[in-house]
Amino acid sequence: MAIAAEGTRDNKTFLDEEVAELDGLVTNLDKTNTVSTKMVNILNSFDNRLASLETSVLPIHKSTQTLTRLAGNMNQTVAALEAILSYFDLASREEAIVTRPLSDQDLQSYLQSIGRIREALRAMSSVKLKAGDRVVQQLKRSLKIAAGQLDDLFKKLLSQNSQSLDLKVVTSSDRKDIPPFPQGAVQTLVTIAKSLADIDLDPNATPTGYLKSYCEIRANCMIKSLIPLNQSSMVELRGVYDKGSSPFIPYTSSLLKLCRNEADLADTLLDPKLLSLAFMGSIMPPIEQWVETGRTITRRIRKTYTSEVGILFDVIETLESSMSTFESVFGLARRQKENDAVELLKVFKAAAMKTFIDFLGEIRNHNNPKYQAMPLDGTVHQLTSDTLNYMKRLMTYQQMVESILNQMGDGNWNNPESGASQNRRSQAAGRSGRSAVLQHYFADVLEALVQNIDSKSRFYKKGQSLIQLFLLNNYFYISKSVRTTPGLLEVINGPDSGNTPPNSLASAVYERPLKQNVDLYQDNWKGCVEHLMDVTYVQDGGLQQVLNSSQRQMVKDKFKNFNHDFDELWKVQKQYSIPDMDLRTMVLKDVNQIMIPMYDKFLTKYASSSGGHGTMEFTKNAQKYIRYDVSMIKDMVNQFFTAS
Repeated sequence: MAIAAEGTRDNKTFLDEEVAELDGLVTNLDKTNTVSTKMVNILNSFDNRLASLETSVLPIHKSTQTLTRLAGNMNQTVAALEAILSYFDLASREEAIVTRPLSDQDLQSYLQSIGRIREALRAMSSVKLKAGDRVVQQLKRSLKIAAGQLDDLFKKLLSQNSQSLDLKVVTSSDRKDIPPFPQGAVQTLVTIAKSLADIDLDPNATPTGYLKSYCEIRANCMIKSLIPLNQSSMVELRGVYDKGSSPFIPYTSSLLKLCRNEADLADTLLDPKLLSLAFMGSIMPPIEQWVETGRTITRRIRKTYTSEVGILFDVIETLESSMSTFESVFGLARRQKENDAVELLKVFKAAAMKTFIDFLGEIRNHNNPKYQAMPLDGTVHQLTSDTLNYMKRLMTYQQMVESILNQMGDGNWNNPESGASQNRRSQAAGRSGRSAVLQHYFADVLEALVQNIDSKSRFYKKGQSLIQLFLLNNYFYISKSVRTTPGLLEVINGPDSGNTPPNSLASAVYERPLKQNVDLYQDNWKGCVEHLMDVTYVQDGGLQQVLNSSQRQMVKDKFKNFNHDFDELWKVQKQYSIPDMDLRTMVLKDVNQIMIPMYDKFLTKYASSSGGHGTMEFTKNAQKYIRYDVSMIKDMVNQFFTAS
């Protein structure tokens, strides 16, 4: 019980303590609630005050932000103004640099100064300040001065490396023989060219300064290098022209070689956008000079075509073979108008066509002052030699001549009033292709020549023999020239013309007249031969050994008349000339084979009184009648026609 009572007492005590503690907690809780209430009231008061404060501060905050932005803008404006103001100073400072003399040693610093000027100019050009206009003008002036200095240096360096080339280098077939620019000079020129292109203020404008200088210097270099060939091409031919020897041929090939070299140089030194302009500007002056030289040659050859016609055909051949190269050259230059080489080729072909017409016209003109002089000894006329020499020259270029004649059209070389003979045309017919037109042209030429020579033969009024010899000389010259010129007889008569058939063109034009005049010339000796015609005297059924008086007189007259006629022939015809030995032999063949043997026989028969072995005496004074022995006659006959 005691224990239980004690336990109860302890529990009561513990409970009292807990209650007391709980009361304390309640009291504290009440205090805390009171404090919390006060704190809430305070916080609510703060919240109200902060709201009031925010209402008061917000306009100030906005004003502060605005002031901050304004301050930033002002700083930027000040910085921009300071930059602009610095360009005011830079303009004067850089102007002093770019106006000083420029050399390639201080090029880099000079280009840096130009860079600063260009930067300042870009900046100042966007600023709309009245005060900045002066600076902009000053910067532009400085840039212009700088461009001028660079252009001068560019021209100086380019000129130093653009000296005229030696003729051996120019005419060499290898472009590698042309000395290249030094690498240092190339780098400097490339740098200057790029800087000058950048300086151009108008991006749409075509650079005219250094590009013009480049074209002038390089064109002048080409012209000077080609001067020897240009001048030699202009010299009139002296003597006979050899095929392929015209200076205009190496002139053309050298021009093309230098043009290709110019293309490489422009590609190395200049901006690709400027390549075609620079290339065209540098090659056109020498090409134009070349074209004018070609035109001058054609004008000259129109007057001297009989000796220089080969130049036309050589140049035509050269131009045709070089046309693809010319086309590539003008393609690089992007030239819109027609290739100048094509135009020049047309000029040369037109000149060649004109020579065919003029040549035939000169032959047909019987009163041509050029051929009025007549050879007094009856030799070959200059017209004949010029004509055959011209035909020989045409045969040297047979394919070219046939091509050009075909372009003219068969027969179009004739004037309307003097067409080709229909008889000659029918004889030349029967062939086709390119050779036919050449045959027709030669037919007209030979016909006109023979007609002119026949007309000129009437100049010799003193004797028929001189007319015959003149015609013989000319006909034989034609015949021999045709036969000895390779291919000419075949062209005239056709491919099957080895022995000149009777119906051939050659036979009709000059072979038959040649033979006819040989026969006519023999008539000059008819009198001498007739005087040597002898009779056999018969008496009492046998040969008469002694002549009677009348018979002796007849023999005397024969000797006398023979001497007279032979002396006349000798006196007259020793002044004549047959330069060709073959013709001379042909003409004197009957004299040597008929007359001289007859004279020998006649002299042998009647020369006993002069110490010979003749059988019949006709005079006691034989030397009076027998003026020549056989050897003298032979010697004198062999001296006929050797005047020249």
